[in-house]
Amino acid sequence: MFITFVTSAVLVTSVLLVLSNLGTVADDTSKALRGAMQRIRTQGCMASFVAFATLWVTIFGLGLL
Repeated sequence: MFITFVTSAVLVTSVLLVLSNLGTVADDTSKALRGAMQRIRTQGCMASFVAFATLWVTIFGLGLL
């Protein structure tokens, strides 16, 4: 019971911290994605990126089922 309470408190605290800094999180995420897309375009490794993205979409999709 105590462990459930502690994990729930940690989860709620984490969600509140992310929500309080949502603008910063969105800004950092967009900068990271723009940088990644620029590196992909300049290095010409689009096929490996698409394969990697497909892998993670499959993993998360199966995890939700």
